[in-house]
Amino acid sequence: MNPRPLLLALAYGVLAYAATRMLSAGAAMAVVVAGAIGVWIVADTFESRRLSRLTGRVGAWLVEEDHRPVQLRGGPEWRELGIALNTLGAEYQRRGERIARERPWRRELVDSLVQPALLFSGDGRMLAANAPARDLLGIPVDAERMTVVQAVGSTALAESVHEARISRQPVTIDAEHRGHELRATVSLVGDETLMIIVDRTRERRTEELRRNFVVNASHELKTPVTGIQTLAEAMRVTLDRDPGRLPSLINQLGDEAERLARLVNDLLDLRRLEERGPLERVPVDLAELVRQVVVGLLARAEEREVELVVDAPDRARVAGVPGDLEVIVKNLVGNAVQYNRPGGTVVVRLAPEDGGYLLTVRDTGIGIPQQDLSRVFERFYRVDTARSRETGGTGLGLSIVRHAVERHGGSVRVDSLLGEGTTFTVRLPVAPPP
Repeated sequence: MNPRPLLLALAYGVLAYAATRMLSAGAAMAVVVAGAIGVWIVADTFESRRLSRLTGRVGAWLVEEDHRPVQLRGGPEWRELGIALNTLGAEYQRRGERIARERPWRRELVDSLVQPALLFSGDGRMLAANAPARDLLGIPVDAERMTVVQAVGSTALAESVHEARISRQPVTIDAEHRGHELRATVSLVGDETLMIIVDRTRERRTEELRRNFVVNASHELKTPVTGIQTLAEAMRVTLDRDPGRLPSLINQLGDEAERLARLVNDLLDLRRLEERGPLERVPVDLAELVRQVVVGLLARAEEREVELVVDAPDRARVAGVPGDLEVIVKNLVGNAVQYNRPGGTVVVRLAPEDGGYLLTVRDTGIGIPQQDLSRVFERFYRVDTARSRETGGTGLGLSIVRHAVERHGGSVRVDSLLGEGTTFTVRLPVAPPP
């Protein structure tokens, strides 16, 4: 039987199929072997043996690093088959070399990303994970070839990898994992799958804080505004019916207006302190500033029968923003006077410590319950809501103190015993932090 037609069909079929379909090397070899077997069935004994040797030679390409072309002697049909096979083998060698070059580059790309990123193979094994991803997901440094579920620890995230491979389209998913709000984007990169994760926990918490701030600010503003409106209406009625009450109403109106002004000023201070950016620092004598603030509060202290004591050096120079430092001292000393008891004492002490200054404000007032100590620096948080409103407190003073101290690279702490008094401790560096 003449094998020429079959050999020609096999040669052209291999070239056409390899040119139109991006088969794997194994699939291509299967085509060749299948064709060779077909020829072997219809060929004579000599040529069947020749085809058998050719099949083994082509199969060896799967494990060889370098492609060694086959050399077929014989008629034109054998030469055409050899050309087709060598063309196919050379093309898949080029593809293999390109993939081998791309894979290390992909892993280097994963390592260089700032966001948490992971790379998975086609069979769902982890090939690479950068340091942010390992920290976020708790992946050990020496862990290799983990499954997707083992690596990400989340069924939802693992399913997104599978979905991206099936659809061959980028997939974005939100998931909660280990107390974090995550958004993962999964896409194919060649024959591998890349997952990039964005930790939205802080963003979500910031959004929640902003919503709460708007609600609380609106509520706090509503109180003095409503009071002013009510007093204005009462003054209109009293003007005709009982003019003698006008002085009392005017005083109340002034108190409400003052409360509104304090709240607005505190809101503006808090907004300014939350802005990020370089500070225009100048030399400030913190000791002199403390003495000036205390002098300004003497009248209020005398009215409440509270003794003010200052223990500060002659000079205490720091680099800072005078207005912010004044806000810190005024709020702490003012609160110590306001929430003290008649006959109580407030001691303001300033002393050098570890390249900076330690400011302590200690009072003998009502104290703060232990369960409230961790929240006193929150915006609009009040330990005693009724008393705070009665005394005109805005609930923002300690939050402003915390922001101002942190902007200067310092720290603030509170210690208190209910019924015995409270101590605020502020550490401020002499020079600005790097």
